[in-house]
Amino acid sequence: MRHLFLTAFILFCSSFTVSAQRSELLLQHYRQAEMFVNQQRFDEALREYQKVIELDPTLPQAYLGLGNIYLAQFKFDLALETYTQAIELKLPSPEIHCNRGIVYTKQGKYERAIADFQQVLAINADYTPARFELGFVYQQIGEYEKAVLEYERVLPHRQGDLALHHNLARCYFRLGQVEAAAQQHEIAQQIRKFQDTFDAAQQKIREKPDDPDGYMALAKIYADHGQPQKAFEQYKAAILKDASLMEAYDKIAALYIQNQQSSKAVTVYKTAVGVNSGYIKGHLMLGLLYQQSDQPNESAHHLEIARQLAEKATEMTPNAQNLNMLGAIYLAMKDYNRAEATFQKALKLTPDNKQAQAYLHQVREAKKKESD
Repeated sequence: MRHLFLTAFILFCSSFTVSAQRSELLLQHYRQAEMFVNQQRFDEALREYQKVIELDPTLPQAYLGLGNIYLAQFKFDLALETYTQAIELKLPSPEIHCNRGIVYTKQGKYERAIADFQQVLAINADYTPARFELGFVYQQIGEYEKAVLEYERVLPHRQGDLALHHNLARCYFRLGQVEAAAQQHEIAQQIRKFQDTFDAAQQKIREKPDDPDGYMALAKIYADHGQPQKAFEQYKAAILKDASLMEAYDKIAALYIQNQQSSKAVTVYKTAVGVNSGYIKGHLMLGLLYQQSDQPNESAHHLEIARQLAEKATEMTPNAQNLNMLGAIYLAMKDYNRAEATFQKALKLTPDNKQAQAYLHQVREAKKKESD
């Protein structure tokens, strides 16, 4: 719904030509209305829109904003009246006809809704909100083939839209296309799961804004769904809440490595070990990254620090996690015999230790290659 208000605001700012003084006053009320809308203070927003109309009753953008509020409040008769007034003012905007079509749909006046959506698409065939709503009307009246045609034209522009995939699944099922229906249903389920985890992370941030866990959870969601820039922002937010959170540094560096930005990963790990000199993985990763960039002295320096820290940690707590880390360091240092022995110890503790199994395979391949 918010995009409707934003569109109306843009149209408002670009079109009215009244005097500068009145323009400023109109704009002030309009901005106030938009602020109230964003805060869901609809009654106050209505009053501001009405003040705009009192100052200039010929501004159709104000009617559009007013109608959007009535639509959000399910006051469909008032919304219909308001949109119709805006249409009579001849505002060249597809949003108004589309919104009126939505109202007609909700009132069960499907023929009128179809006419409004088709009028929008006759002007702008690429206006996907109207095409989606047209598909929905066809679905409501049982014209499933027509609905699918409209939905499929929308699909390239609205990937990840839960309602679209859900509606497509229902239409395919009605048409007996079971495989296509199952595919769209699976996509819809994945989207719903994503939205649920996303909402839970955001709720956690709202409830505990100083706790880094919510930001970490949100960052993971973004990273898992191919949105690295948003993941960066959330990991950085977590670090601002807790500068000693080494996992956040590691995740940021991992994203840089995935995007072939090793120099930035080095900077992140250097910052991390600067905050916590005992961060074993940070020193190990610096050793590996410096190896890749042909800086043997820097690599050896950090690997030696990592070795000393890991040996001490393993001596104090000889669990599988510490043994895995120590073995990985020996492997990076090409001390294959000690690496092999360490991973074997880890596997004795936890025979299903997949990480140790994978590392042990690497060690044996390296030893074989070295002996050839």
